[in-house]
Amino acid sequence: MAADSQHAPQDALLSFLEDMSNTMVIVHRLIDDGRTVDLTGLDAQIGLLCAKALDLPAEQGRFVRPALISLLRKVDSVSTALAAHGPAP
Repeated sequence: MAADSQHAPQDALLSFLEDMSNTMVIVHRLIDDGRTVDLTGLDAQIGLLCAKALDLPAEQGRFVRPALISLLRKVDSVSTALAAHGPAP
């Protein structure tokens, strides 16, 4: 039981990362479809995610690193898509 509770923060962060990753995929699709997206609050969510990652023990942090890198790539892709589509009318 101790091992399960020890990994609870890591598991919660991985779930949060998956949710954020799915959100970025949806946002990217909406942008590609020419839709306007409201990203209000995204910076706070990313900040919370980073804080939770920093709170993990080093070993668990290394374990979630690939998921963090994947999310970063999706955020960068959304940023590129937003720049390519220009400002909303």
